[in-house]
Amino acid sequence: MSRKSFRQLLQKYLRGECTAEEKSFVEHWYGLLEAETGELEKNMDTDELEARLWEQIQSKMEVEESIDNVQPLHKRISFGWLGIAASLLLVATWWVVMPWNKKAPTDSVVYSDWLYRTNTSTSPLLIRLEDGSKVQLSPKSTLRFPKHFEEHTRTVYLNGDAFFDIQKSPSRPFYVHTDRVIAKVLGTSFFVRTDTHTKHIRVEVVTGRVAVYGQSTEKRSPVANGVVLSPNQAATYYDEQKHFVTGLVEKPTLLETPKSEKQALTFQFDDTPLSEVIRRLELAYGIDIVVENEQQNNCLLTADLSNQPLFNQLDLICAALKAQYEVQGTIILLSGKGCQ
Repeated sequence: MSRKSFRQLLQKYLRGECTAEEKSFVEHWYGLLEAETGELEKNMDTDELEARLWEQIQSKMEVEESIDNVQPLHKRISFGWLGIAASLLLVATWWVVMPWNKKAPTDSVVYSDWLYRTNTSTSPLLIRLEDGSKVQLSPKSTLRFPKHFEEHTRTVYLNGDAFFDIQKSPSRPFYVHTDRVIAKVLGTSFFVRTDTHTKHIRVEVVTGRVAVYGQSTEKRSPVANGVVLSPNQAATYYDEQKHFVTGLVEKPTLLETPKSEKQALTFQFDDTPLSEVIRRLELAYGIDIVVENEQQNNCLLTADLSNQPLFNQLDLICAALKAQYEVQGTIILLSGKGCQ
């Protein structure tokens, strides 16, 4: 690699445009430089950082060449490949265990115009972005974000779990990148979670709408390789199959409704037809509830379901009307023989 090629790669990395392989390469040398010098200067400019990284790469290559020169040819080839494998292993280990800053978890590390935050505490870490958006970063998670967003777009990179509360800005969509999926929003709140064992990534929407699609999608469109989620909906990305499975969040929450509608939207029922009960639940949670047997719509319910979570409410309804329900994707199917 030439000095010019390395400079272009570093600029690409700082803009967050590297492939996974390029990212691993750069972060490997970042880690070695920090390990050998003790700590990178937080305010180091791009030119100085590039010079120090390039100097280190050249010195390591000179050492490797001197070793190669005294090895037989077949051993030299093996050594080269083993060196690459060892480097990749070092990259993976360093990225997981090496904090970007060994001081307090609220400190930031700055490289060029990008900031890194790693939460090394046991509680969520609140990060306020320049546009007014807020991120609750979970323990053992890292967020990379620019000091200043671009004019027409807002982009951050997440490794781990976080809750996002995004400031509305219709002209500047907000993108959350993970290593497998991208979430696109205009102004909403949602969770992004990564299963540490399976590496499956799950997005859960609290308010607004979120478009989620695979990282491999060339164009940022949810149509070809993704889904659009509404409140109380979730999508889990399975990397092996390269597809999403949609469903409902574990604990659906009430949607924000105008004060005038809140008074009418009560969960106290007195000989109320099931059709009206279902209508109120759908308005309250934004979830479609389908009644399989139309005769059930006329069944009367007398119950107080106030201050109960949705699935508890459904359990009580089914117990009273001798019915059953099941979640099918993003809808709830209610079945039964009708009024008893």
